[in-house]
Amino acid sequence: MLVVEDEALVRMMLLSVLDDVGFKVMEAAHADEALHILAAVPDVRVVVTDVEMPRGSINGFELARRVRNDRQDIGVVIASEHVAPATSKLPEGAYFVEKPVRPERLLEFIRALLS
Repeated sequence: MLVVEDEALVRMMLLSVLDDVGFKVMEAAHADEALHILAAVPDVRVVVTDVEMPRGSINGFELARRVRNDRQDIGVVIASEHVAPATSKLPEGAYFVEKPVRPERLLEFIRALLS
């Protein structure tokens, strides 16, 4: 699993939640770093990404589109504190969760992607 979040405290919270339930989790501070990790680590099954990340060349929506175009075997959870996009705007195999992220909601989406 890969968590992509620019805010260190939020990233640490997400890592802790996922680690506590037994997931092997990697982290990236922006989308460019995430793409590098995804190219190097073939067994990532889920990406959890923020939308707005000032560093990096693309946002979380574009990252989700690239991930799903390149690797249909990877599910994506997109998190943002802004209004949820229409389901038709999300890439197939992606879920949207509002921030602040409730751990039980995040885990529900991840388990759905892994089943």
